[in-house]
Amino acid sequence: MSFSENGMKCPVCGYLNDPEDAECIACGSDMALSAESIAIEQRRSEEAMERYHLQQKELRRELGIDEPEEEPLVMAGGGEVPEPSEPSEASAVSLEMESIPSDFHSDAFLCPQCGFRNDTEALECGRCGVIFSKLKRAGGNGNGAVAGPSSPAGRGVLLDDLGESALDTGTGYTPYVPETKLESWSGAKATGQRVKEAWEDVDLSGRGETALKGLQGVGARMKSVPPKWYGLALGIVLLLVALPFAWKGGLFLKTEWEQRSRLKLEATLVDEFTRNHAAIGAEIRSLADGKKFKEARAALDRFDIEPLQAKTEPLERYLEEKETYARVLAVPAWKFETNYTLFTRLVALDPSSSFYKSKQDFYKKRFAGQCYDKALRLYQGRKNDAAQSAKAVALIDKAVGFYPQDRTFKELRSKLIHADLLYYKGNGSLQMALRDEGRGKAIHAKQRKITIWLRNTSDATLYINPDFFTLETRNGKSLKYNNVMETGFQGKLTPGAKTAGVLYFRTLAMPRALTFEHLVAGTIQREFP
Repeated sequence: MSFSENGMKCPVCGYLNDPEDAECIACGSDMALSAESIAIEQRRSEEAMERYHLQQKELRRELGIDEPEEEPLVMAGGGEVPEPSEPSEASAVSLEMESIPSDFHSDAFLCPQCGFRNDTEALECGRCGVIFSKLKRAGGNGNGAVAGPSSPAGRGVLLDDLGESALDTGTGYTPYVPETKLESWSGAKATGQRVKEAWEDVDLSGRGETALKGLQGVGARMKSVPPKWYGLALGIVLLLVALPFAWKGGLFLKTEWEQRSRLKLEATLVDEFTRNHAAIGAEIRSLADGKKFKEARAALDRFDIEPLQAKTEPLERYLEEKETYARVLAVPAWKFETNYTLFTRLVALDPSSSFYKSKQDFYKKRFAGQCYDKALRLYQGRKNDAAQSAKAVALIDKAVGFYPQDRTFKELRSKLIHADLLYYKGNGSLQMALRDEGRGKAIHAKQRKITIWLRNTSDATLYINPDFFTLETRNGKSLKYNNVMETGFQGKLTPGAKTAGVLYFRTLAMPRALTFEHLVAGTIQREFP
């Protein structure tokens, strides 16, 4: 826990609290318990580091990288034991410990070939593919080289021999490929081709008259078939005629069978749930209370059928409530939006819970305040960035949505929207920015004055007509501008050019939106706060 002149920082989120605060204002953590937990965690980390170094030393000695430590000799005459000499640079470098890898496990097995860490039950290396049993039989020395007796072929053991054996395709190997004898049957081929040509003109999808004409065409074309192939041709025709009906009949039977099986299964599940309703509900609730949500969900999904939806709905709500509350416990307290969303869902699942409602109101207030603070910082930054301005408006809209009557939120929203109106926005052809000047002066005291800027973002020349502007007021009226004076707009706007003008509208009502309808550029609308 860090202290400063003005207070102390929370060890969990880093928020600066007052010295007399017992809990963090931002995340709600206990300051004393958090500091004690961090100290305990640091002490455990140091102990784990020491155990890791001891395991590294033992592992390096087992692999033969380091020499085993020798016990000091005891002099028979009671003489002094000579002091050990200073270790050389080579030994000092060899004894340096590596940094703890993130995937270190105490039960890992180092591959003698490449040094990759594998599971103790692994049969082969996950990196180089060496099979440990072959390496042991070949007499591997653990440093990448393999030494051992020669193979039966008269060569030394290679690294390829330590992997999986390949198919022997040496001299004298010839795979057996049976020969296929093609018999000439030109008469049958010709018959099949004639039947195919005749069948192309047949349409059996229509009614009886169309099918009859198609079969007559088949009979006319079959006259060219030799008499000895009449039987084959007739069989092919009958097969082609019966095939669509058999296919449709098979699909119908399959669909009917599936429907009957589904109805039978649903009836069995309904009977089982009706007879064991209490036991099934108690089992699902017990699994949910024990945070075994997957098992509980699997047991409930088994009865997820339409006839049982009304009966399983209470169990579904209970399981979802437990799952949502478990998610709440895993979310930090300073994530106000996430906590508010989860508690809102819990209130919907259990409207009678006062605890859920109080937590929902608490995080609602915190989340609205957080949105207001972020929007205020963006507004005070005064950065000439339309994206940041739109982000600030979206944030303050959330806060106003939670508390529509809050005067502070509404005032900041009005300022942000007025500032956002000064940025060009529109479509790919024309963009518009504006500012509400309020009531006019002197003879225009009963009119509303609005300054407008237009920018041509298309590749064509646009002609600006002030008659295309329409002002919508809060009282539901739509007004055209008062055209008794010069507006100041440039009539012809070339690509990339800008123009500005002032329009007066005969109304004292607050404006709601200003719309500009152009025949070529389309419609642009900007809304007032």
